[in-house]
Amino acid sequence: MGLFKFDFQYLIISALVSLLVTAVIVFFMKIVQPDLIVSKGGTILFIYIGVFTANLIIEAARQRLEKNSYNR
Repeated sequence: MGLFKFDFQYLIISALVSLLVTAVIVFFMKIVQPDLIVSKGGTILFIYIGVFTANLIIEAARQRLEKNSYNR
């Protein structure tokens, strides 16, 4: 068994959800502040990385809480 175990199905679903949330965030940014985005590609990439990372952190915290609740 390896040190790192990846759930590829979760990673793909998380990537798709992050892409959808990124599109919604960019859409609302365009509505609220149309001139805020100067570099569209860089801004979209930055938002996507942030949302994807947040999803992974939330899932890791959820798994840790679940694991700790079984140990009690």
